[in-house]
Amino acid sequence: MRLLRSDDVDALCSIELGLEAARRTAELVAAGAVTTGRVQVGDTETWTRVLVGIIPELDLIGHKEFHRVGKRVRYHITLATHSTGDALGIVDGRRITSLRTASTAALAHRHGVGEKPVAIAVIGSGEEAREGLRAVAGASNVESARIFSPTAANREALAGEAGETMGVPAQPVASVAEALEGATSAYVATAARAPVVTGADVAALDFVAAVGATRPDHHELSGDVLTTAARVIVDCRDATEEPGDAIDAVERFGWDRSAATLLGTWLGEDGGSDAGAPRLFKSIGSVEQDLVLAFELLRAAEERGLGDVVEPVGSLRLMR
Repeated sequence: MRLLRSDDVDALCSIELGLEAARRTAELVAAGAVTTGRVQVGDTETWTRVLVGIIPELDLIGHKEFHRVGKRVRYHITLATHSTGDALGIVDGRRITSLRTASTAALAHRHGVGEKPVAIAVIGSGEEAREGLRAVAGASNVESARIFSPTAANREALAGEAGETMGVPAQPVASVAEALEGATSAYVATAARAPVVTGADVAALDFVAAVGATRPDHHELSGDVLTTAARVIVDCRDATEEPGDAIDAVERFGWDRSAATLLGTWLGEDGGSDAGAPRLFKSIGSVEQDLVLAFELLRAAEERGLGDVVEPVGSLRLMR
């Protein structure tokens, strides 16, 4: 089996590899070819969560485990073959978590805006926002960016990094309204507990990707963003149930969850054919995204001789 650490993941995860893994995952989800489950256990000091997936089409089973003790969090992704159960590898899951979200959102963004030049508003400045901007810039024709974060130093740092390492001229701004001024699309990646973007804010945009709110107590979008969108596209059906902005859309604005389109289905359509704007891509992430990206990284690592090859730890038992 092969072990991939964070440096290995960074060396291997090109934009195109991430996009291809995201596309493959979206198509498998839309085809109903993935079985998943999860469990979370915690006490007053710590919690641990395990997400499990079975993907027969890729001859793949695996799980993502992450645990928190105080402020310390670690993530691991473990993969094995579906046909034999033999171990394939263990991959650093922290890097995978942000990279698979960014790749999936960048895939949706590229399908929605096509090849035209875009000015993007980035709301947020953490790892999810940074990796999202990097992936979108690598997948689409991003001419400029305006970046808002409540912390001036953080937005200035991301703007500087965008210009220096992503090739995107970026301006830090002091409000959401300034970030959205003149924008074609928006990338929203915050840890907000109250909405920071409303339907009126993004009415003139072509496309919005929202990836930060993943739990019921997270609300980066007002519910009317979902009800006024020309189309709502989701990475998984849980994205219509679990995040606070989707709950708000149902409870306050009467949003019909069943109207959302799975990303894998939407990719088979003309991304620019919807009447009105914007199209909204709502993502909460899902274990199959982690597993497929980790699987593709292990394949790339084998080709390039990266990572550490070790004997599997688990011994074999044959059961009747």
